[in-house]
Amino acid sequence: MADIKLVYFVSVVFFCFVIFIGQSTSSDYPELQDDWSYCFEFTWFGPDYDNVTRYNGTCADYLDDTRADGIPCAAPIVISYDGTPPDIDWLWQHNRSSILCKRSRNQVCVRYTYYFNGAVNNATYMCARVQSLNSNSAITSGCYKQSSGAYETEVCVCKSTPGIYKPCNDASTCKLSSILFFLCFIYFIYNNFT
Repeated sequence: MADIKLVYFVSVVFFCFVIFIGQSTSSDYPELQDDWSYCFEFTWFGPDYDNVTRYNGTCADYLDDTRADGIPCAAPIVISYDGTPPDIDWLWQHNRSSILCKRSRNQVCVRYTYYFNGAVNNATYMCARVQSLNSNSAITSGCYKQSSGAYETEVCVCKSTPGIYKPCNDASTCKLSSILFFLCFIYFIYNNFT
């Protein structure tokens, strides 16, 4: 009986591992390196741009057209169907090769979000260096906000770990922690009900 439970436990763990790996890699994309660290890199122009918007410009054109001084813009430009923020999971699954930058050792993953009157106006995801104006030291994690009238800027910073995993600057919870919780739960069930 114990052998059957062990086989069952190993099968469940293997199944979960295969599902996790299947979501993280795909042969449709250029080969990513396991020892590199990646960040998302793209700009979402915001709710004013959707599937009926005609725009054939670059980041430089956008910054010039909107007179956006000091706001980052990183290609590629992402415009969602209905003007809502992009579905990061969908982009990761279907456009991985075009929305990543390789994070160098002295860079962090950054999500720069610009708000007007409390609503998101645009967002840029990128590899960058972030420095504190107060202490001149590098910032490697956390979110920071600055307001000026109806405008607000939020910069969220993190370090993705090496490997072919969804980068940390996606604004969602870590999938790995969910898997570890699930495996601990299975282990608890196995030990307490055998």
